Amino acid sequence: MPDSPEQIVRVVGERLAQPRLGKDALVKLLKQAEGALSEFSQSLSLQDALHSLSKSLVETNLLNHRDKDVKLLVAVCFIEVMRVLAPDPPFSNEILKEIFRLFISIFADLAETSSPYISRRMKILENVAALRCSMLMLNIGCEDLILDMVKVFFSSVRQGLQPSVCQAMLSIVVQILNEKVTRPLVDVILRNLVKDDKGPSHKLAVDIIEKCARILEPIICSFLSSCILNKDLPVNDLKKLHHKVIVEIFQCAPKILFAVIPNLTHELLSDQVDIRLEAVHLIGRLLALSNLHFGRENKSVFREFLRRFSDKSAEVRIAAIDAAKACYMDKSSGDEARNILTSLQGRFLDFEEKVRMRAVNTVCDLAKSNPSSFPHGVVLLAAERLRDKKASVRKNVMHKLLELYRDYCEKCSKGTATVNTHYEQIPAKLIVLCFDNNIESFRPQSMELIFAEELFPSSLSPKERATHWIQFFSYFKPEHIKALKVIFSQKRRLQSEMQAYLSLRAKKEEPSDEIQKKICTSFRKMATSFPDASKAEVCFQNLHQMKDNNIFKDLGELISDTTTFATGRLTRDSFLKRIGHKHPMHSFFKILSVKCMYSIFNWEMICAIFETLLSSGNELTNYVESACYLLLVVAMVFPSLFRGSEEYLLKLFSEESVLINEKTLQMLAQLAKSTHHLSINLRNAVYPLLEQKCVEGTRAESKYAIAAITSLRPLDDQKFVKLCKKVVTGLNDKRNVPTVLQSLGSILEQSPSVYELYGKQIINSIQDILLSTEFISTSGQSSLDDNSTCCFSCKLKVYCLKALVKGFLPRITSHARINNMLEKLLDYEKGLFPDIALCENDSPHLQLAAAKSVLQLATRWDSQISPQLFRNTILMARDPSYIVRKSFICKLYGLLKKRAIPMRYACAFALTSTDCFGDVRAESASYLSEVLKEQRRVFLQQIKTSKDSVVDSPAYAVVFLIHTLAHGEELPSNYYEDETSFPEFCSPLYVMLRELVEIDSFNGTEHGPAASSVSVLSGIFRAIQKAEDPSDSEITQKLHILAKIGLLIVKELDKNCNMSSPRHILLPSSYYKLSGSEIKADEGCQENFISDKLVKRILKAHEPCKRQENVKCSVVSERVSNEPVPERENASDCCNGKGNKRSASGKALPKKKDQNTNNSLGKENVSSCGSAGTKLSSPGSLGLAKEADSRECVSLLDKQNHPMSRCSTGETRASKADHNLCRQTVDISNFHLRECSFKKDCGKVSSESQKNSAFLPGSSIVCSELEDVGDCDDNFVKLPLSNNKRAGLKKKGKRALELVNSQNSSDVTGADTIDNVRCTRARKARV
Repeated sequence: MPDSPEQIVRVVGERLAQPRLGKDALVKLLKQAEGALSEFSQSLSLQDALHSLSKSLVETNLLNHRDKDVKLLVAVCFIEVMRVLAPDPPFSNEILKEIFRLFISIFADLAETSSPYISRRMKILENVAALRCSMLMLNIGCEDLILDMVKVFFSSVRQGLQPSVCQAMLSIVVQILNEKVTRPLVDVILRNLVKDDKGPSHKLAVDIIEKCARILEPIICSFLSSCILNKDLPVNDLKKLHHKVIVEIFQCAPKILFAVIPNLTHELLSDQVDIRLEAVHLIGRLLALSNLHFGRENKSVFREFLRRFSDKSAEVRIAAIDAAKACYMDKSSGDEARNILTSLQGRFLDFEEKVRMRAVNTVCDLAKSNPSSFPHGVVLLAAERLRDKKASVRKNVMHKLLELYRDYCEKCSKGTATVNTHYEQIPAKLIVLCFDNNIESFRPQSMELIFAEELFPSSLSPKERATHWIQFFSYFKPEHIKALKVIFSQKRRLQSEMQAYLSLRAKKEEPSDEIQKKICTSFRKMATSFPDASKAEVCFQNLHQMKDNNIFKDLGELISDTTTFATGRLTRDSFLKRIGHKHPMHSFFKILSVKCMYSIFNWEMICAIFETLLSSGNELTNYVESACYLLLVVAMVFPSLFRGSEEYLLKLFSEESVLINEKTLQMLAQLAKSTHHLSINLRNAVYPLLEQKCVEGTRAESKYAIAAITSLRPLDDQKFVKLCKKVVTGLNDKRNVPTVLQSLGSILEQSPSVYELYGKQIINSIQDILLSTEFISTSGQSSLDDNSTCCFSCKLKVYCLKALVKGFLPRITSHARINNMLEKLLDYEKGLFPDIALCENDSPHLQLAAAKSVLQLATRWDSQISPQLFRNTILMARDPSYIVRKSFICKLYGLLKKRAIPMRYACAFALTSTDCFGDVRAESASYLSEVLKEQRRVFLQQIKTSKDSVVDSPAYAVVFLIHTLAHGEELPSNYYEDETSFPEFCSPLYVMLRELVEIDSFNGTEHGPAASSVSVLSGIFRAIQKAEDPSDSEITQKLHILAKIGLLIVKELDKNCNMSSPRHILLPSSYYKLSGSEIKADEGCQENFISDKLVKRILKAHEPCKRQENVKCSVVSERVSNEPVPERENASDCCNGKGNKRSASGKALPKKKDQNTNNSLGKENVSSCGSAGTKLSSPGSLGLAKEADSRECVSLLDKQNHPMSRCSTGETRASKADHNLCRQTVDISNFHLRECSFKKDCGKVSSESQKNSAFLPGSSIVCSELEDVGDCDDNFVKLPLSNNKRAGLKKKGKRALELVNSQNSSDVTGADTIDNVRCTRARKARV
């Protein structure tokens, strides 16, 4: 074999020319040629040496050989020849095309990285790149081959290829693009750019664009612009992906898109939803990729993008929200981020529920991803959607907030987050869902599970749970605490019933019918703790049938108050394992186990809270106050959890502690009620401190200190004697007088024997205060309500009155003493204060205090309260002062709610039906409805037990309402013609009857006629028609008129009413007496005619009316107070114009007209009906003193300085001239009444005071159900003529009788006028 490469090449070239060479021979020769050619360097002088080889490679058809090995070696030889003879290869254009086609086929195998021939293929590729063969291909017109080659590059590039291979491919493509850019070639590059698989082919496309950005910019911009602007052009697969192209190019060569980006506004403004949707997705990606720099650089596009948050399409708005989430997660600072967040907040109020949900979800996810930097106030705005009108939105928001709060607690536990005041408000937002009883997921039965299982991570320790409880409890308002108490009480009720059931089951004797009945009762009570009570009761029955006693042992362990969280979880798991996961009622038993165990609060958390308090360093911060209040709330429901906490309590109530405040004292009083929970040592240790608080603390503190002393030492009167001595000494020394008076009243209430020892001394000291007009300054006394116009001296007089009244509450008080006190209170209510020195504005405060004192005494001494005192007390609901009326009805509602006073006092709520302020009317109506419904419930229970009495019917309150109205203002002489005053006069009666009839119709007649208020009312009205007033014969006529009108009103309200009545209707003898004869009763009212049109006019006056312009207001509307709403400092008259003061008998006394009042109304040009816009306020939200008992003293204007027109039965009506002051009416029919509910467990037995009314056998009025209804029919009711009168008419003839009858049946007004007595405050009848 020759040695020189030239000779080798020649010899190989000659042998290759021989025909019919086999594969092996070809391979051998080609390898020899490869080796020789590799030794040549580039030189045109070798052209002769390579001629034979070149000729043989071309002419022997080796270019089209089918064997892959031969083809690869031939390609190697060709590329080597081209390398050596570059730049002028010895081949024609056609041969070159075939050679390049061969090369491309070789490049397709580059993907076989494990092939032994990979090095030869790489060599060919690298030489093609180095020799710039692509230029040669372009010169000879091989554009199609170039396109194929580029496609092969993208398809063959793989992971694992050497970088030199990828670099060679990149170099070749760049060479081509630098020489010539074609659309098909760009399309190939872009298709690989937008591949979902971000592999080597994508990387190659990115590298190509980065290298050739300037060259590719025109054609890419043209393509993208046509995609954006020319939507009507034919669509191909690449055009559909133009947004993806923009995103990819934006990441690698954003300058290419400089001319394209502004065109995106065209898509954002497109009429087609799908185009806007894709545009929003695109811009969201661009914003996120650029960390919002895109928005800063393209402001017009960014502004239009922000407008898509309010797009008319919900899908587009949702897309904008999703884009905002991606953007904000990448960058949360800068103007662009704030603008995006602002737009996102706007979607909280979107009209599409799915958009609102997506907005809330986005905010919660953003807050969870970065709790430290995310604006926390936005989270609270999102939480407001818990009040969304859609239940699905509320549920979604609840779960997202729970997820966020759990994540926050977990980060706090790990130390990656600190306590955040905004996040700690989330539980307060969640718990108000308890009031949404229409949705099963929000009822207290379900919310208990949420607070037990979903609020905190399961891994959170009791100490950490207690810390968070204290934090978020500080944001609880009264409504939140009320909801929490409902949840706690419900849980406690189930635990108690479960304990009772387990005790019954544990009895070894055979189960009797009585035991089985008790078990069923327990099941029924426990079932109320579940959303579906009937289904739960069945599950309890199935539980009772189970034979495994270990199941019931586990239940007993769960309800034990000594069980820890960890033990409770283990016991619960054991219980559920015994039940079995495949049990059909497994989910019920899972919920039952949560409800049985102390999963919300347990004794470990109580100890943790005590430790927090004791480690606070005696600093009374908000956190400490929240902890004290939380302990109080828990102690009210779960006092057993405090068992064993005596050491903490001793430290808490140590002498140097500043934590002894109203809440901790109230907590101690609550715990002291359950004597087995506290040891004797604690009682002895804290008693001196309690005594100190009785003298040196605040009024509220002294109140609870006395309560604690009473509970800790219930039988030790000597302690009260010693304490009373200290208190009386402090009273004589004028030290902390308000607190001393509070303590004194509580002591007198708890220990009546003290009065026998110190009564005279107490009376003398109190008289000194009542007769004093000086301001009594006391050292160390905290200031009272600075906003109140009531002076300190007046406050002390009120406190004195309260202390005296409490001394009369014990039942051993003599009747002489109580009667003397009641007489004084009557004088005070009349405004007569012979034994009290009055300051300028004392009178209204003392009158209010006297009325409240009467209510308090009625809890024990209602039988001693005279009719006159009763009337004057409930007429306080028509006092000229707004604050007096408001405070009185709230106090009254509280007592009626507890069933502490008789039902008859509810008449006061009906008297406010003509009140000037809408919130007073609305709240009174709500209170009246509540107490009537509760009284009906009690009445029905008595019917079931056969202990019913008509006196206990809610309808019986009408007896006292008619009495009060009859003794009130004078009945108009022409009442049957009066279109305004008389309907107003009857308004309280109508309101009361309407509520009673509606309650009847709502509850049906399943309890029979005995339970029907309508039948009771008919009997009451007929009994009153046969009765007289015992004190004033002139009142009798009014009684009969009101009774007949009431009877007709009932018939109008209930068309299907049954007028049969109970057999016996007893009227109280102190309010009514039996008429001497029927003739006498008829003679008293024979000149009055009551037509059906008169009654219909009364009903018409109270119908709801729409808002109208220029409608004349009625007299009721005109009685509008100039007194400001409660937030203002002073309260003025209830009515403008002339006003009257009540006399002792309830009649009106004339008063001078206050010109200033009327002028001020005229100057302000404000309709007197403007009070309809007053915001409803809660019963306890009057602007009064902060201390518990100082709310008796309210801000009032002196009646003498500011004449008032009383909104009561004793007032005179406004003059005709004053009517011009009230012309515009305001519709307040949309007012929402306060929702108040009775506690189901309170007052199971009626107060004894409800049974103290005197019914004397000889004077009680009895009406038989067999008696004729009399003159009642569907057309009219008239008072019967006397026999003498009718006889006289008969003598005159038939014509005279017909004339009388025609006058009776005609409309006395002569025209069908429209009465608008209630147009400004009309409300639809509640169903």
